[in-house]
Amino acid sequence: MSLSIDANTGQPRRSALSWLPLLFLILLGVGALGVGLNHLLIPSAEQRDTIAMLAGKDYADVQLANFDRNPLLIRSHAAIGTLFVVLAAFQFWPRFRRRNLRIHRIMGYGALACLVLLPVTGVIATFVYPFAGFAGVVPNVFWMIVIVYCVANAWFAIRRHDVIDHEAWITRATAMTLGISLSRLYAPLLVMGFHVDSRTTVAIVFWLGQGEGLAAAEFWLRRPGGPLQRRAARARP
Repeated sequence: MSLSIDANTGQPRRSALSWLPLLFLILLGVGALGVGLNHLLIPSAEQRDTIAMLAGKDYADVQLANFDRNPLLIRSHAAIGTLFVVLAAFQFWPRFRRRNLRIHRIMGYGALACLVLLPVTGVIATFVYPFAGFAGVVPNVFWMIVIVYCVANAWFAIRRHDVIDHEAWITRATAMTLGISLSRLYAPLLVMGFHVDSRTTVAIVFWLGQGEGLAAAEFWLRRPGGPLQRRAARARP
């Protein structure tokens, strides 16, 4: 990413390309909010035909029936996800953060709790709704470990008043969590485009979205003037 200096302000001027990771992360958040509201507000019967077309008839017949038999977990997971997206929008809003530092801190506790509960309930869901079997459990457990690791590092960083490290770790955890929304895009691609069966598709998409979210976060954190660059600059003698 290119970096130039604004002659008037003396601050780094970011290229339009450097904003793409942020736009990608915002779109992930919008997608995750849509997924959560979809589970909370739209009955399965009304979704069936659309889901059968996008994710396969097997998924529509079996997994939606699983959700209907035991709706508490999926709706709780969706509610936590919806709450997290709303909290994250305020937590990452610089002006709100500067003007409402106390509220930012209080909301931060809720956001951290959501970041732990979401991957944990996601793993539980793979056992309660075992549509993809063991192949669906593995990626969920993997990303749960990675996300909780990032959350723990974010917590320890802010406890030692290392705001830059806190921002970096919380951005990674958030991006991976929101990355699940990409599964809604990959599923029709695999099912309709490559004719992959629904169960294999569900197992595959769990690997993809979170990984791309993490990659976008790393690009954004390493942008000119970003937190990792600022930390490196401070470390120089």
